[in-house]
Amino acid sequence: MSEKKGLIQEFKEFIMTGDLMSVAVAFIMGLAIKAVIDSFVKDIVTGTIGLFIKCQAILDPATGKPTGKQDCSGLAGKAYKSVAWGSFLNQVVTFLLTALVVFALVKVYRKATKRGLAQDGPTDNDLLKGILEELKSNK
Repeated sequence: MSEKKGLIQEFKEFIMTGDLMSVAVAFIMGLAIKAVIDSFVKDIVTGTIGLFIKCQAILDPATGKPTGKQDCSGLAGKAYKSVAWGSFLNQVVTFLLTALVVFALVKVYRKATKRGLAQDGPTDNDLLKGILEELKSNK
């Protein structure tokens, strides 16, 4: 039974390290900003370009004359004939809400562990003080 407690304790310490929490926050925020960038490209940039591209006339293979129908596939397709501001705005709001939730979780984490993210080891001053004390004790 004590072996399980040791394993559980080790796992708890691993999860509660600041470095792991920093990586998790960076990963979540990276995915959120990726969604905003993807939406900007798809809904704003591609939609704007699509407004300036004309559909191509479909030619009759036998006569080579236009059939009166148009091929609007690809970039000039109906899906890209407008700028989707609503979809882009939705992604921006989702990003902001995600950032707010992550911020709240980090605040709770800091309060629970009483430390910040990516807490480093001893500072240079601490190390120098330790060396000085060691030198004094060896005299």
